[in-house]
Formats: sequence, structure tokens, C-alpha cells
Amino acid sequence: MYNVLFGSYSVAAHLFGLGVILALKKRELPAAALRYAGIAAVVVGLGAALYMMVDAWTETGQPPFKTLYQSLIFFSATTAVVFLFTGFRSSVMGLLTALFVLATLAYGYMKKDAGAVQLPPALQSAWFIPHVVVYFLGYSALFVSFVASILYFIFPRERDLPSVQLFGTKRLDLDQFTYRIVLFGYGMLSAGLILGALWAKFAWGDWWSWDPKENWALITWLVYTAYLHFRLTRRLGPRGLAWLSIIGFLAVMFTYLGVNYLPSAQQALHSYSMQ
Repeated sequence: MYNVLFGSYSVAAHLFGLGVILALKKRELPAAALRYAGIAAVVVGLGAALYMMVDAWTETGQPPFKTLYQSLIFFSATTAVVFLFTGFRSSVMGLLTALFVLATLAYGYMKKDAGAVQLPPALQSAWFIPHVVVYFLGYSALFVSFVASILYFIFPRERDLPSVQLFGTKRLDLDQFTYRIVLFGYGMLSAGLILGALWAKFAWGDWWSWDPKENWALITWLVYTAYLHFRLTRRLGPRGLAWLSIIGFLAVMFTYLGVNYLPSAQQALHSYSMQ
């Protein structure tokens, strides 16, 4: 099933990539057909990811979020869901999403579980699942805002992407689009922090333990708080905001993956099992 998951996004990447090439050559009709074929491949990959998670949950009797491998599969699923709700009609968004998910899955394969992993008592909590779900939805949304910010620098004037038809229009204001996605992602990060504090209080007796992952989660939240502050106060223009969006997602990825490799995180409360 992992091969189906990986293969689906490989096919999607090729289809979206060909669609981008045809769109740039103004062959819109075949580009649109390829775009929807790519979307179908993403849906197949999403189905494979969901099947793997349900199968693991049924087999072990516990939510499949403990190990890095399991979380990466879940990340691929939430990224597909957010893409289907936001950038599904854009060949460029589809291509970059498929490539990102492929990189995520390739990294996940290198961290494949050697066997079932028993959840420690602290993770056997009602707070565990909603905390993880809202965070990964936030991460996936902020990936989309990251892509939109990158594209803002590629298309700084016209803000037209090849074969884009988001929200019923052939034109897309990438600055406004990024802002809308960041709002959603920021809401998910905020909910994740609150749920995490409640969970920590019940599991370890403290709302905050200054764990490395907690600290970087707070740093990430502060970066996006700055983005929204500067956006609302108009202290930064679109280019500056795009840079903040890019920096924010880099902080997201360091919180998610980079922190695990810090020496201080090896015995941390939030480190993934890296077997």
C-alpha cells in the first residue's frame, strides 16, 4: 500500500508538471484534462494513506501518530486534504504539492517502523488525537501559504499562475490568498497550543515544560503572529509578508523534524520514536 501511496503522487507530479508546460504554451484544454487527472491521482494517494492509518490503528489498537514514519504518512494525508480544498485547480500548486508529499514519503520510508510501537501512558489521552490532528492541518495549510509566497516572487506583477482558476476566477491575488490560508493555519496552530497545554496539565501536571518542541512551536506561532500583526497594521508590504510566510514555514518544518535531531530533544517529552 505504501507503493500505491508513493506511486500516486509520482503520477500526480508528472501529470501536473506536463499540465504546467502545456499551460505555459497556452494549450489550456489538454492542460485542464491533465490537471484533473492529477487530482484523481492525489485522491488515490489520499485513500492509500487513510487505509494505511486505519489498518495500523486496527492492528495495534492505538492511533498511528507516535512514530515519525506514522506522522509523515498522516502529514501526506492532511496536505492532500488542504490542497484539494484550496489549490486543487492550479497545476502549479498541484505540482509543488505532489513533489513535497513525495519528498515527505521518501523521508518517511527511510524511517519506516521496525514493528508496532506501544504508546507511553502520557499519549494514551483523549487530548492526544485532537492535538495532533489540528497541528497537522495547520502545518499543511501553512505549506500551501509557503507555496503561494514562493509563487508571489515568481509572478510579482501579473500574479497569474499557469492554468489557475481558484475561487471561480482566472486571476489570483497571491498576497490575499496567502493571508487567507495563514489565517486558517494560525487558527490551527493556536488551537494546537491550547490543546497541548491542557494535555500537558493532565499528563505531566504542568501547562508548559519548556520542552524543545514546545519552545519551537511557540517560536513558530510568534512568527505567524508577527505576519498577521504586520498585515493588519500595514507595517510591511506584500514582499515582506511573503518573506515572513516563508520563514514561518521553515520554522514549522524545524519544529516538526529539525528539533528531533537536537541533543536536548533526545529525551524530550515530545520526541517521535525514530526507529
